[in-house]
Amino acid sequence: MTQWKKTLGVLTAFLVLTGGTIGCGSSGNTDNGNNSAATTNASSNGAATTDNSADANNAPKEEELVKIQFAGWGDPTEKEVFSKLIASFEAKNPNIDVDYLHIPSDYVGKMNTILAGGNAPDVFYVPDGDFGRWVSQDLLLPIEDYVNVSNIDTADMWDSALLRYRYDGSVTGKGPLYALPKDIGPTVLYYNKDLFTKMGVPYPSADTPMTFDQLLETAQKLTVKEGDKVTQYGMGPIWWEGFVLGNGGTFLSDDKKEFLLNSKEAADALQFAVDLAHKHKVVPDSRALQAMNDGQMFETGKLAMIIQGRWMVPTYRKLKFDWDVAPLPANGKWAGWSGSVGLGISKKTKHQEAAYKLVEFLGGPEGQKEQSLMGFAIPSFKSMANTDVFLQPGQKPEHAEVFIKAAESEIPGPWTNLPNAKWWDMLNQNLGPMWEAKKPAQDVLNELKPKIDAAIKEGNPAIFK
Repeated sequence: MTQWKKTLGVLTAFLVLTGGTIGCGSSGNTDNGNNSAATTNASSNGAATTDNSADANNAPKEEELVKIQFAGWGDPTEKEVFSKLIASFEAKNPNIDVDYLHIPSDYVGKMNTILAGGNAPDVFYVPDGDFGRWVSQDLLLPIEDYVNVSNIDTADMWDSALLRYRYDGSVTGKGPLYALPKDIGPTVLYYNKDLFTKMGVPYPSADTPMTFDQLLETAQKLTVKEGDKVTQYGMGPIWWEGFVLGNGGTFLSDDKKEFLLNSKEAADALQFAVDLAHKHKVVPDSRALQAMNDGQMFETGKLAMIIQGRWMVPTYRKLKFDWDVAPLPANGKWAGWSGSVGLGISKKTKHQEAAYKLVEFLGGPEGQKEQSLMGFAIPSFKSMANTDVFLQPGQKPEHAEVFIKAAESEIPGPWTNLPNAKWWDMLNQNLGPMWEAKKPAQDVLNELKPKIDAAIKEGNPAIFK
């Protein structure tokens, strides 16, 4: 429970929640509601009675059916799981009917249109990269008061998952909660064990990250050439944000007012990523990826190591070769970034209590268990992550605990740092000369710094007041 919360706010939320429940009767057991009414009648009359002449209007009334809409994306497997979860939720809450709006492609684009039209679903997925924009546009309902009087144990949840859904009116990462994490997705190094064995290369440690130099050496041993043509790459394209963090670099100052990616630590990490492809040729460059992307290369045995999240486990379990996971390379302690999707409530919902009940169910133990059993997510609850629900012994990867250690050590991606992410878009749109090895990373970043500093200030004026 956070310190910013006033007691009055908690009491108000408690009264709203309990008042809604008492007013409607028990949502999960109508017998309890009837028994309560009978007990009240007995107390007021001194004894229980079965007076058939009583006014029919005094009989307990059925709860009014509340209809809410829930929107999310996902492949057919995820859709099936969430359809079952919603059916289970409706069985436990017979007065709530949930319309599941599944948006399989261009979710953010379509949601932006829906949100702009003012007819948003009551509950919907909130990607962590879009949270800042949506919450700063006053599209999300604050839910901290609801969480504090519910059965959600936030002390058992990953801190890095929760903080990315906080907003204090000027910056993200602080203030009240506006969503519960649906999941947390740390990034790790996947590797093809069969290729390592074939090439006589030791497996990466599950406990200690490879240094950048060790990664290069390992990738070189696993890269195969036929003349000038590379037929097997040692390493896939670098998810460079994690390498920046793994080399002691950062993206913004602590107060989020200044761009710091042009520091030596950050620039060196980016240059290393560029050199892996263009100098050492152990990573496919943009031309090589035109014929086959890195995911296809890994799945067909043409790529020995690749950076991915937990979400790839169900797909990789179908592969014909053996594989496992290891920590992201870093020149020091474990480091990197994790992704997440939140469960948010529309600010305009007419059914706040019903909407929060769904968020609590999907983001709570039952919803988290079902998602974890699918294999594509780490449960939001640390205690659950350390059980067979997530570790799933006997199934790949052998070292599933790597994901847990990564979740503990990795931070939200830099795109979550400010409500207005124009600075982030500007950065990525101007890194081309660096990735093409036409300009050194340090020069590109130094040139971009004043422009990005200006974009930060223009897009996020509230933090400069």
